[in-house]
Formats: sequence, C-alpha cells, structure tokens
Amino acid sequence: MKGRFDGKVVLVTGGETGIGRAVAQRCGREGAAVAVVGLAGDSLQRTEAELRADGVQALAIMADVRDEASVERAVERTMSEYGRLDAVHANAGVGQRRAAIVDLTVEEFHEVVAVNLVGVFVTLRAAARCLIDQGTGGSLLATGSSTAIRPGTGIVGYATAKAGVHLLVRSLALELAPHGIRVNAIAPGLTRTPLTEGVPGHIEQGLRIVPLGRAIEPAEVAALAAYALSDEAASLTGAILSLDAGRTAD
Repeated sequence: MKGRFDGKVVLVTGGETGIGRAVAQRCGREGAAVAVVGLAGDSLQRTEAELRADGVQALAIMADVRDEASVERAVERTMSEYGRLDAVHANAGVGQRRAAIVDLTVEEFHEVVAVNLVGVFVTLRAAARCLIDQGTGGSLLATGSSTAIRPGTGIVGYATAKAGVHLLVRSLALELAPHGIRVNAIAPGLTRTPLTEGVPGHIEQGLRIVPLGRAIEPAEVAALAAYALSDEAASLTGAILSLDAGRTAD
C-alpha cells in the first residue's frame, strides 16, 4: 500500500528503537513525513538518518513523555516543521524488573506507571489538542500489551499500567469521536526488541505460553499499527488490537 500516507504527518514516541522505529519506517515508506520522538539521542539520530537515506521526510525530537511540557514542545515543533499533524502513536514505554508485589518498591511502581500510562495520557492529550484545533480529524494509537489482557506474575506494575492504557483508549474513542478523531490501542505479545532481548532468558521463558511458539517481530506490529493509523481504518476506534501469536486466545 505504498502511498497511503502521502501528504500525512505521523508522530511516533519511543521511535528510536524496537516497535516505534519499525512504525516510523513503515509509515515513512508509505509516504508519511515522520517525527520520531525519544530520549536515546544516538539511536534517535540514527533512526532519523536511516529514514532520510530512504527518502523519508524525518525529524528527530528529543522529549521525555513523563514531562508534559516536553511532549507539547515536540508536537509544536512537528507542526512548525510540517504545518500539520495527522496521526500519533504513543508508543514510548519501559519494562519492569520481575518481582513479587511484596518486593516491588513504590518507586519502581511509580516509574513504570509514569512512563507507560501517564506518558501515554500526556502524549494523547497533546495530540488531541492539536487535532481538535486543526479541525481535520485524525488517528491516535497507543501501545498496550497482551499482559493487560492475560497478566503474568511478577509484572504487576507493567500489567496495571498497560491495562490503564487500554481503558484510556476506549474512553478517548468516545470522547473524541465528535471531532472525527479515532483512538485505538495495539496489544503486542512477546515482541523481539532491544528491551526484551536485553533480559537473558526472557524470550525463551515467555514463549512457553505462546501457542504459535514464536516471538512477534517489530515489523509485524508496525504493519498493524500503520493500518490502524491510516484512513483505511476509517471506522476503527475504541479497539484493542491483539497481535500475540495466540497468547491471549484462551
């Protein structure tokens, strides 16, 4: 579907690696100008350079999704650079140290919720304000998780934050529908990213409860995300799109 984002501007948080990077690449290949937002400066600049080398209009913006002013500046800079905004993927997130609730500190719980839930709220709020003012409708997407549908043990902070993302998306779908703004979440299962590969044995252990017995590739998530963000999904809103190799099938 080359060209389905022609003339469109897409902003992706957590765009320097993993799922976010794959989404930025997919939308860029299909014609979008892409604002790649993240904290990891070197990786962010590398992603921007790769996109530009492929002929994509790309802009790297440093921002921390825990800081509302930082996110709002990222949206403002995107508007200043491209003159419009059409779609936003609130993807930035962090993992959680696997720990029983009796061992998990309040500080650790706050951190994962601050990034994975509050950061999504801040991003979607800034995007919604922009799209409402622009008056052209648009599409918002958040990265949820299969753990918000079928939780595991030792990840209570992560699963709780992602479950909040799922409900946030459904609530905003109703609230923003009168403005022509669609809001959805994608719920990946065990995905092969630097985050998951950086924990020894994490993927192998996780695959024990995955019916297809395989990890999800970021490009697979990007393909579904691009559809949800595009005009092809004109009636898709309030949906939690599972892509988990069967993990939540039962």
